[in-house]
Amino acid sequence: MVLQRDGSVPLHFQLKTALAAQIAQGGLMPGQRLPSERQLCEMFGVSRTTVRRAMEELEREHLIRTVPAQGTFVAAPQVRVSVHVSLGGFTSDIQRAGLSPSSILLETALISPIPEELAGPMRVSPNEEVVKVERLRLVNDIPLAIHTCYLPHRLCPGILAHDLGRESLFGLLRGKYGLRIAYAQEQVSACLADDREARLLRLAPPAAVLRAQRLTFLDSGEVVEYSFSSYCGEWYHLTLVLEGQEAR
Repeated sequence: MVLQRDGSVPLHFQLKTALAAQIAQGGLMPGQRLPSERQLCEMFGVSRTTVRRAMEELEREHLIRTVPAQGTFVAAPQVRVSVHVSLGGFTSDIQRAGLSPSSILLETALISPIPEELAGPMRVSPNEEVVKVERLRLVNDIPLAIHTCYLPHRLCPGILAHDLGRESLFGLLRGKYGLRIAYAQEQVSACLADDREARLLRLAPPAAVLRAQRLTFLDSGEVVEYSFSSYCGEWYHLTLVLEGQEAR
């Protein structure tokens, strides 16, 4: 495309429009690396300032993403996710929304002794064993969240023998171990993503994440799960349903 230089339309807007059109028409595919600033300057005969303004606008519209030390890439089409969160687990919540969930197992471990920051909230002895499971949760193959949970090993002995990248953790707790999950307490806050979150969730810093901390309880009152999640703030929408009751 040849940019018009009659002054009626800013050059950076013409360049941004040209690149956006190529993305929309499939000339530039998701994940494809874009030419460098210098190359774009030479291709379109414009200054670096013009190229940078065009790229900034494309990034604000989530059409491209910049990965430090790697380059700028065409972004994957965004999925708007609004999930009715339940205690059925990630897999069933996402499937109920009509989307395709999957997971990548990042780490599993048995921890003993347990640090006080875990033992206290989980109401367990520091000498007990706790299972750690960390997974990258994906929706339609796009990273949605990093989820790390801790479980008292005595409640689910041998659970690490299962393929936790494929099997539902809550499904195992209910089906294999016969545990009755009653309720949970969760706190959510908005934060800027750290380097690891940005890398795993494919975010261009500075980027927002929603961090959630949850304690899940059995009908006996025992804590069965203490979890930490970081959700991609660009396209994850937290929906809360508040049910009223008559005042007494």
